[in-house]
Amino acid sequence: MVNLVWWELVRLARRGHTVRSRILLLYALLLAIVVFAFWWSRSTGPVPLFLGTATPIPHTQVADFARSLAFTLLEAQLLLVAIITPAYAAASLSEEKDRGTLSLLLTTALTDRAIVCGKAIARGTLVLAAVASGVPVLVLTAMLGGVGIDLLAAGYALTIGTVILSVGIGVGAACHSPDSRTALIRAYLHSAVLVGGVLIPPFVLLSPFAMLGYYHLELASGSLQVAFGFGYPVGQIAVACVLVAEATRELRNAGVTAGPPSPTAYPEPPQGRASPVVFDAPEILPTGMGELGSTDPVLWKERHAKAHGLWWVTLLIAVAAVIAVALFVGGGWTLTKRAVQALDPDEAFRLVSPGVGSPDHAGLMLMCAGVITSAVYVLPLAVGVTGCIAGERLRGTLDPLLSTRLDRRRILWAKTRAHAEQGLVFAGGAAAALGAGFGAEGGVPLGLAVIAAFLGSVALVTGFGAWLSVRCASPAVAFRLCLPATAVAVSGPMLVWYFTNWESTSPTVEVLAWCAGVFLAAGTSFWWRAGVELERGE
Repeated sequence: MVNLVWWELVRLARRGHTVRSRILLLYALLLAIVVFAFWWSRSTGPVPLFLGTATPIPHTQVADFARSLAFTLLEAQLLLVAIITPAYAAASLSEEKDRGTLSLLLTTALTDRAIVCGKAIARGTLVLAAVASGVPVLVLTAMLGGVGIDLLAAGYALTIGTVILSVGIGVGAACHSPDSRTALIRAYLHSAVLVGGVLIPPFVLLSPFAMLGYYHLELASGSLQVAFGFGYPVGQIAVACVLVAEATRELRNAGVTAGPPSPTAYPEPPQGRASPVVFDAPEILPTGMGELGSTDPVLWKERHAKAHGLWWVTLLIAVAAVIAVALFVGGGWTLTKRAVQALDPDEAFRLVSPGVGSPDHAGLMLMCAGVITSAVYVLPLAVGVTGCIAGERLRGTLDPLLSTRLDRRRILWAKTRAHAEQGLVFAGGAAAALGAGFGAEGGVPLGLAVIAAFLGSVALVTGFGAWLSVRCASPAVAFRLCLPATAVAVSGPMLVWYFTNWESTSPTVEVLAWCAGVFLAAGTSFWWRAGVELERGE
């Protein structure tokens, strides 16, 4: 097993994953510092902050500043680990299945447990080495004072536990899935439940992010505080061991599509004198796919000739849709009651009085409904768009498709359009819910700006995913690289909600307007580049 771990680490280093993961972590920490600086100086604004004319931090608040900064960096590090580790772990064995080398690996003297554990240890070591590169940044926060070694130790203990748990989730998904794409989707869905608690209360209160928050706020003392920071990672490691043991038993399962047909599908051998076997003419069943359109056959094929999705994915989408509808109806009803209440002059004056917060949770409920609905639309869109060309390349059907007389840009447009049309009602619902939620709390301009930013992020995911599909060799790699843009489209409204100054929303409206323009321009540029590279055959 030691040789397998060493070879896996050498192979990952040669492919540049070691340097890439460290740079990604440092970028995440830098982004966390910028966001924290904006939040800490939200009363003065970002311009005086970067020009150096902002009010300096009082000496009495330096300790709180340092401790809050360390907590923010640890949360950012934990979030990045939870995002990248399942992908690295799932690719360890699913890539062997895609290349057809898993059967050769199983013929060696290594046991199934040695193969699974060796792959898992190598991928976990890669991520932990990247985490180690952020130690100097966090140590610098301790030089400001107020940051105890116990907070840093608890943060890194939770990070290590999350890495090990995410590795177990990714390896288990790879052993239970027939290809990389299915393994990647399964890994992130399981990680959203076991690590993030799907960000829905009260389950999110049991996530490692919440445990780090409990330790930072010192909500308890003594043994309970130790359980938050150091006992929770032990539980994560125990769950990871169970997942790895279960994955070991499923390693030799080639998947639901593998294996010969059932023996009953063959005719029985002749008894005595052989007689010819005569089969009846096959019954022609109606396909229900409609007539083949003469204008765009690729679009017709993408719309009608699609494989059925996994039942648990359909169930998860249905549950998310039900939750989103419930939140939307509840928020709309609460907002309606607020509007009726505002008809009373005294109540209307109280609602618009300065210093009075939101009288209810209508905006928050509508925002949560919009975030859930956007995830239901954006995640399948990213999966479909990143696999539209890369999937053909992986199946070996891209060259025959490109050898036809069809225009290549038109092929790319038809495939992308078919995936964008799916669940379009969710995109409209997400835009309506986000606009209503932000508009109810910050006014109509803020609601329109949020809608524009969301639509721009959808354009970014579509264009960037199409370009990655043209550039990457497999859909799994393309989807993994498209995850940052997908995360921006899904989690962006939540960040805007928590960092908005509701007493003065003009800066937020300006930032969202700029983001909408940048997202749209970037998505268009990526889309144009994808068409150019597909035409050139790059």
